[in-house]
Amino acid sequence: MTVRNELPQLAGRNMTCGGGFETWLQYVDGFKLRHFCGFELIDNPRGLQCLTDYHRKLVEAAVENGFGVINEGLHYRASRDWGELIGFSREGLEEINIRGIEFYKDFAREYASDDTPMLVGGVIGPRGDAYNVGRTPDAAEAEDYHSEQIQTFKKAGADLVTAATFSSLEEATGLARAAKAAGMPVVISFFVAKGGKLKGGETLEEAIRQVDAATDNAPAYYMINCTHPTEFAPALTGGDWTRRLGGFMPNAVAMETLDLCKLGHLEDGDPVELGGQMAELARRFDHINVWGGCCGTDGRHIGEITRQVGDVRRSMTA
Repeated sequence: MTVRNELPQLAGRNMTCGGGFETWLQYVDGFKLRHFCGFELIDNPRGLQCLTDYHRKLVEAAVENGFGVINEGLHYRASRDWGELIGFSREGLEEINIRGIEFYKDFAREYASDDTPMLVGGVIGPRGDAYNVGRTPDAAEAEDYHSEQIQTFKKAGADLVTAATFSSLEEATGLARAAKAAGMPVVISFFVAKGGKLKGGETLEEAIRQVDAATDNAPAYYMINCTHPTEFAPALTGGDWTRRLGGFMPNAVAMETLDLCKLGHLEDGDPVELGGQMAELARRFDHINVWGGCCGTDGRHIGEITRQVGDVRRSMTA
């Protein structure tokens, strides 16, 4: 199902999505991910089964509560530099990117209905490390670099592209331009550090306004991911700019992401509490329709988020 110009979340449909499952693969399933590259587990029979189990629980939790799903996340580090670090040629990387899209298409075919639309997305992470930011590409370099993976997603039939955990406005601008040139809807999801600002010190409002100005409003909408609601709440100041926000993907707990990666075990917090925090955001922002989860979350969290946000949405239309 390809609906590139008819995204249901832009037409008021409640949707969810999952990300950050690499933490689950490492700390629960016991995989040692090379350079945090979860995509290569498609070639590992047990890895493929664990990926399938994780995603199935997420999708079924959402469907039970009447939410559609943006099936995505596997491709986060399936770009050239990260692929080369673990021995993938460009041809091999293209092939596994396409197979990853097919992995998500299987879920879309199985669970799609009129009430629970299923999209297939390609998630792209930063060229460098999202949390220990060093040199970041300028817009032209980022456009060139990320266009390779975007073109592969288009070839494979993905519905949209999501840039996840981006902190650099230049890199976000370049990626948005590359997606626009390819005719692919693009979502920019910023990593907002504790205190409500990006790593470069920009507020979320400044980041959105600058990328919109530099790309002629190319992103379909913006999101926040890989941080907890108590950490990104300061970024949600008033103003018309918040209408450009389309979704949230919180971590399960409030803790610096680098610290989470060093714990050696999974911190999954309280799914009911997280669902309540997202429900409160749903009351504040009645135009936002994508309610997902990031590091430490799984089907339990998505179940609570979709249940409680769904309750809020129904109460607002009653």
